[in-house]
Amino acid sequence: MNRKNILLGVVGIILIWSFYGYLIREISYLEKNNLKLEREVKELEKEKSKRIYEYDLLMDLRKIEKEMNKNKNMIISEKINFFKIDENSF
Repeated sequence: MNRKNILLGVVGIILIWSFYGYLIREISYLEKNNLKLEREVKELEKEKSKRIYEYDLLMDLRKIEKEMNKNKNMIISEKINFFKIDENSF
């Protein structure tokens, strides 16, 4: 009986130890993938900010305003009038 209990204990310890080893390998694999994805996200964020900056340079509104004023004598209105639809008119 003692021999059987010891054998079951040893087999149980070996199974638990191998399961923990498996979990450690899986965790390290997932951490490597996580680091790789974080690097890709950082690169994509840099690319995004670069594109936003380039877009802002292209869309310089003051430049457009001056160009429209110079070429077509257009000005930006100081006052914009909005209208409202009366609900009773339907």
